[in-house]
Amino acid sequence: MFRFITIVFIDILSGVEVDLFIPSFPELQRVFDLSPFSVQLTLSINFVAYCLCSLFAGTLGDRYNRRHVMLGSLVIFVLGSFCCVFAPNFPVLLLGRLLQGIGMAGPAVLAYVLIADEYPIEQQPAILGIYNGIFNLSVAFAPVVGSYVNLYFNWRGNFVVILALGVISLAMGYFAIPNRKSDPTISLTLKSYWPLLTSTKLMAYVLGMCFLGISYWVFVGMAPILYMEDMGVELNHFGFYQGAIAGVFSLVSILSPKILAAYGQKKCLAYSEILCGLSAVGILLIAVFGIDQPMIITGAMVILASVVVFPFNILYPLSLEVLENSKARTAALINAGRLLLTALALLVVSYLYAGTFLPIGITIFASTSISLFFFWVIHRKGWANSSLV
Repeated sequence: MFRFITIVFIDILSGVEVDLFIPSFPELQRVFDLSPFSVQLTLSINFVAYCLCSLFAGTLGDRYNRRHVMLGSLVIFVLGSFCCVFAPNFPVLLLGRLLQGIGMAGPAVLAYVLIADEYPIEQQPAILGIYNGIFNLSVAFAPVVGSYVNLYFNWRGNFVVILALGVISLAMGYFAIPNRKSDPTISLTLKSYWPLLTSTKLMAYVLGMCFLGISYWVFVGMAPILYMEDMGVELNHFGFYQGAIAGVFSLVSILSPKILAAYGQKKCLAYSEILCGLSAVGILLIAVFGIDQPMIITGAMVILASVVVFPFNILYPLSLEVLENSKARTAALINAGRLLLTALALLVVSYLYAGTFLPIGITIFASTSISLFFFWVIHRKGWANSSLV
């Protein structure tokens, strides 16, 4: 039990280090005299480092002892958090965010892989539901906590909280993360990803998962500026808007084992994919017709968050089983792809941003639609059918 709690806590850190920090965007703009594009670099540089290092973490995790990879990564994350807390200027803050991205790659890639090593594939959608539920419950509270910490202790206070969580994760991981037998046959170079990249089946899973994640993270990255700077939402209220989205995802995830047991994986997956498409169309209409109301936009995102639970929880474990002895590299490829595509999407959206929801909504619609296309390919080929119950 302590091992499971530790792994979940470490994975929570990878999520809340963003959601705790983003309420500080408006203050960072004022303190360092930054444009929206510049302040987004604190997310983009973190995502790019996270993306590139995820690939190396996946290779190291499949070849070497996963315990050593995770603990070494947490040490780097703690060092980066120190840089952020004591940053005297914006370049040092960016350095800290870079180190945080490098350090978070290992735990984020390997956390669920450690759980997947110990449970059969049939049980993993339900376990992943609980895992994601706990994770997103914490993420739901993170913007609220981040808003109040920033309100009373300024932007450095949020990084102090992140630093404390990193130190606790490192201490817990030292005692709880198990040793795992290594596989010295796996190459340490990125050539080890070639069998994955040339697998049409696996790439359909990977791209589907990547584009599914873009919708949420583009919204997370732009919401502080959209809500607080252009819609007049107060700092102490902002966290509740963002927290509601993660909170609904968390609640549905926690309930997903009972829902899956009652209706089965096939029905849950089919209905949720249809609802994902309808939700994306609704968000597009809100964007096109210029309905820039925080409650309406949040409500639409809440609906989307509630239905993406099942595609992710059901198909993600299956993706890890497509190729033998490649769980860590598959998880890394999904993480890296999602982060790289999200960083690019954020750069484009922040460049085009003019104070309205339009570029954000169009991006959410496009990424969700592309994700559903790849899921359709998976169903059409029958790649997931034999594994669904």
